[in-house]
Amino acid sequence: MNKELNLVGNERGILKSEVVKSAMSSVLDGEDKDYTSVSVLLVSDEEIQEVNKKYLGHDYSTDVLTFPLHEGSKPIEGEIYVSLETTERNSKLFNNSHSDEIIRVVIHGMLHLAGYEDSSSESRDEMKKKEDFYLALIEDSLMTKPE
Repeated sequence: MNKELNLVGNERGILKSEVVKSAMSSVLDGEDKDYTSVSVLLVSDEEIQEVNKKYLGHDYSTDVLTFPLHEGSKPIEGEIYVSLETTERNSKLFNNSHSDEIIRVVIHGMLHLAGYEDSSSESRDEMKKKEDFYLALIEDSLMTKPE
């Protein structure tokens, strides 16, 4: 079976695709999850707002949206939409580099695909700890620009 980890919309070269794929793989391996295809789509606030409204009924932009393409114990297949504009604003707010913030929300999306939820303060805290754990695993490979 073919396995794919994809990064779409990185034309501006904001980060190295291998760093994104490393973050994705770290979560999949760490959570012992099989997958067929996961794509990270880097989009604008306008685009993520359209997706948020169309599929979730929320008429606002956000930093990340995650869509599993099926439910259950099958191998993971899904899409993670990341707003470049919102992650840039959040990086300044949280005093992170833009690339670190993108990687953080990619990890967040991967955790959702792995079955984690953030609907309560307890589950949000658990996800934040997992995000920090996986960020620390790939910390050395985070760079703002590709070589």
